[in-house]
Amino acid sequence: MKQNSRYSRIVLLALISISAVIGLLRFDSFQVGAFYDDAHYIVLAESLASGQGYRLINYPNAPTEWAFPPGWPVLLSPLVTLFPGNYEILKLLSFTLWLASIPLLYRLFAKRIETPYLEILIALIALNPSMLGISGMVMSEAAYLFFSVLTLLLFEVWDSHQDKAKGWLFLVAFAATALYTQLIRTVGLSILLALIAYLLLSRRFRQAGIVTVIFFLGMLPQFWLNSQSGGSLISSGYQSQVFNNSISTKLEQVWANVQAYYNEMIANSLIPIFGPNITSALDRLGIGIASQLLNVFILLLIAVGVVLSLKRFRIGELYVFLFFFGVLAFWNPDVGNAQIRFLIPIIPFLYFYFLQALIWSVRTVTKTDKRTVLVAAGSTSLIILILLARNVQDWRNPIRNRITDISIGTVWISENTPLESVVMARDPVPAYLYARRRTVAYPTGEQDVEDYIRVNGVDYIIVSPKLQTPRSNELGNYVETHLLPVFTLNQDRFRPVYTNATHNVTVYEYRSNP
Repeated sequence: MKQNSRYSRIVLLALISISAVIGLLRFDSFQVGAFYDDAHYIVLAESLASGQGYRLINYPNAPTEWAFPPGWPVLLSPLVTLFPGNYEILKLLSFTLWLASIPLLYRLFAKRIETPYLEILIALIALNPSMLGISGMVMSEAAYLFFSVLTLLLFEVWDSHQDKAKGWLFLVAFAATALYTQLIRTVGLSILLALIAYLLLSRRFRQAGIVTVIFFLGMLPQFWLNSQSGGSLISSGYQSQVFNNSISTKLEQVWANVQAYYNEMIANSLIPIFGPNITSALDRLGIGIASQLLNVFILLLIAVGVVLSLKRFRIGELYVFLFFFGVLAFWNPDVGNAQIRFLIPIIPFLYFYFLQALIWSVRTVTKTDKRTVLVAAGSTSLIILILLARNVQDWRNPIRNRITDISIGTVWISENTPLESVVMARDPVPAYLYARRRTVAYPTGEQDVEDYIRVNGVDYIIVSPKLQTPRSNELGNYVETHLLPVFTLNQDRFRPVYTNATHNVTVYEYRSNP
């Protein structure tokens, strides 16, 4: 079926608009800091904006950042300077990058799939609730998606360019964007390796050498920063995850992630119908195996789509493979567990493989393009309705209503304590965003609580439940057995100055000389 450029542009604009409306409705689904990583990025951006280097300035000693690469905080830092304390503006940058990614994805897939399947594919991507949900947060996923897709698109333009002069310009451009993609998230190493490997496999050794030199020179500052925090080629935080375990332990961790991703997580990232409620409902009907069979069917379609794509090997397939391996290698079960958000950069490709296999299957049976379009459109319409329903559900019942509220107690601190105060909190980085005071964590293990408070110059202590979903008012064993007994036995030194019984939050003032 021929491409109708005017029709395609109208549909694309409509899909971007619908995605924008849904995204704005879900803009406040998550409280800033609730994912911890977003708080981390904001603190680092404030550090860069204030000229203090790449440090966690929420802590009194402002340690050098040891895990997160600087790409996303660098993008946030101008907004932090212009709009101090305005987290909505920071979320808006992430949201804008998400919307900008949609036309890039359209261009990337336009040469791989024809109308109207191209528009169906973009509709699935633009309405995906996981991607829309993360786009309204100060997280790095939207920025990573934008720059990774831009890199692949620039590479394909270079790969097909006939003008040698402009070809070199595009070569430098895709190398630069690939480098910056890696600076946003460490797993971006996958796109660097994919580019070099693809050039080598296609016997373009000179270009591979030039790109490698650009990557190496561009990453020298990051290597230096990593070495300052105890790492080497990658940050010490990720280095400890990847290299500090035995090979057998690492293989066990990777295998655990493989099982987690293939046990409905990949399928659920595309069609969000899997979960405990659906599983229990099917079990009650005596057809619990239906969920497993549907999961296998979706994975099978994706696998067939990958095989069909390999008929003409492109850099996209190599990147997806390396990225997925990178996810399994870097985010092991001991640190972060398998999560759908780690798959977000390759969800568009998973949809593409799924749709490509569906089209091939229907066309093989029906033998006609018209029937293939009708069946494919009907099947994906049902999926699109599921995506819309899930977005509406998340809008009407946002996760911020079910997660611990970080502002309780911390906002009181910001409004009622001196600026030079030091606050001890369970989660010091997210707490800093709302307390706007230097923060330290709770002591660990058998450390003497009062000695720890005195050494760190703590003035106020926030006793609160864990940052978790679903919300719970339980303080946990450590607080009950280590912190509260010290406060109770030394009431002359630890005085409660704020209490919120509904959320079980208490702020104590510490007086070294009562």
